[in-house]
Amino acid sequence: MPPAGAGVAVFEERLRQAVTGVPSFPELAARLTRAVTVAIDRTKTADANGHGLPLVSRLRIATFFALACGVIFLPVDGSGVVARDTSFWLLVLYAWHAVLTTFVLIASFTARGERNADRLAVLLVVGHAVNLHVYVYVWPVYPGLAAGILACMLMGDSVLFGWSTQRVLALAIGFSAGFLALGMKIAPYDVQRPDFAVASIVLLVGATTAVGCTHLLAMLRTSLAERQRELSELSTRLMSVQEEERRRLSRELHDEFGQSLTAVNANLWLIERLAPADAEALRHRAAETRRLVGRTLGAMRELSQLLRPVVLDTLGLVPSLETLLGAFGEHHQLAVSLTSDGLPERLPAEMETALYRITQEALTNAARHARAARVRVALTAIGGELRLEIEDDGVGLAVHNGGRTPTGTGLVGIRERVRALGGQLVLHGERGMRVEVRVPLPGRS
Repeated sequence: MPPAGAGVAVFEERLRQAVTGVPSFPELAARLTRAVTVAIDRTKTADANGHGLPLVSRLRIATFFALACGVIFLPVDGSGVVARDTSFWLLVLYAWHAVLTTFVLIASFTARGERNADRLAVLLVVGHAVNLHVYVYVWPVYPGLAAGILACMLMGDSVLFGWSTQRVLALAIGFSAGFLALGMKIAPYDVQRPDFAVASIVLLVGATTAVGCTHLLAMLRTSLAERQRELSELSTRLMSVQEEERRRLSRELHDEFGQSLTAVNANLWLIERLAPADAEALRHRAAETRRLVGRTLGAMRELSQLLRPVVLDTLGLVPSLETLLGAFGEHHQLAVSLTSDGLPERLPAEMETALYRITQEALTNAARHARAARVRVALTAIGGELRLEIEDDGVGLAVHNGGRTPTGTGLVGIRERVRALGGQLVLHGERGMRVEVRVPLPGRS
């Protein structure tokens, strides 16, 4: 028979293992947060123009908070001494709270609900406000709690949903007027119930704060939008000036230096041809100099092509891309292809330049980082938009960038050009790299 101490030790070990296997409260909270985040981020777009969560995701955040509040406050109300009739109506109110919140949450995952997310948000807030007023009427024990919840709901939802000052003001007037009417009906001039007066003051202060904060946020958003517009115009202007400078340098390289070097090359050819037979060293030196001039001419033409391809101004986007892809494939020993469908004969000069530079930058990134064997470029006009896709079979963004959002200067330049055109940029980097650009075609509906 084992000693008693051994049995106690075995019991302690099993208890320790059981306690170790149970996750702690912070771990449970972290798991719940991750689950909620996954559910919310399901609708987050990659464009990301980078401007926060969509309205439908913020609506889901509000529903999760509402459900959590119902779970927290139900035991508080149930712990007190409540009459049977009051208990029944309290259960009805909590059931309405759960039904309304669940309905809005489920509706937010439908296509129609996503289109009407703003109306669902108003329904959620107004429905809960009405529920709180009925709660105070049925059980006027904690009016201060209801007033505090109404004030917090006004302030929180006005910030969360980004509502206008007019809407928040209308809701604040409605909530405050309803609560004051309830107070006058339940405890008119009752000195034994000063809590209604305090609760009314709390609600009025909270409503005023919500309206003031909403107005301040609207002013800040307007100022921020104006700064963003100015920065976008500055970025567009800088790119235009840069492109004009490239055009001028390309023209000067081609006209001035090209003509001079061509003349030098011709003179050296004549010296080589007219040199006497006994001047073999002179003929050899002239030939070597001519080869050097030819190599310089080739490098100059390549630099001129990089600065500003002449074919882009004369023939348009598709021929210039064909020339670019041909030179790129030959230089990097890659299989390249270009397809175009439905494009007009010529596009606006700014659009042709931007799409050419986007393709050029994407090809540069593919050559530097992707280690690809094939590159495909497709230009398609569908409906009222033009789609440009550059795809390679390289390592992709996840391998090169550790799975993080790419922030290189090349991609920043691509984003700025797409934004200047009023289009959208989508990056896919799981298998290879695919840059997808969508821009509206001018004059198309």
